[in-house]
Amino acid sequence: MKQITNIRKAVCTMANELKKEGYTLSQAFRKAWRRIKLSMKIRAVGTTAGNIQERLGFMKQFPVDTMQAELVREPENPFDKNAIKIVVHLRSINRKTVIGYVPGGLAAGLAAVIDAGVNVKAELLQILGGYSYKESYGCLLDITI
Repeated sequence: MKQITNIRKAVCTMANELKKEGYTLSQAFRKAWRRIKLSMKIRAVGTTAGNIQERLGFMKQFPVDTMQAELVREPENPFDKNAIKIVVHLRSINRKTVIGYVPGGLAAGLAAVIDAGVNVKAELLQILGGYSYKESYGCLLDITI
């Protein structure tokens, strides 16, 4: 029963954020339900900032199933008050590291859902790229509510 309440709360919160972006209420609710019912596969942004490329290159040597991803709100971020950073825990060496951010279009609605206390889960699916000296690394995640 609690899971159903959390899902409804997440849908309403996300729909309100979408309405602020200019969607009609019915469009906002349809889009929010679609996001919630289907898992959201995203490609992290901000993976070329700082030393994240080196981190992803190092992480590529480990199997993805030995890593645990989590989404952490970062309301004090100077660029985006809705920023959600992606933190990965490398269990085999007991280290945590930031590997990027949730894309801005999704972060606004998802930030409101996280702030409302709804549990949002992330799973690292794959570390992409790094095939030649020019190609940068990225990562693919699955987000579920």
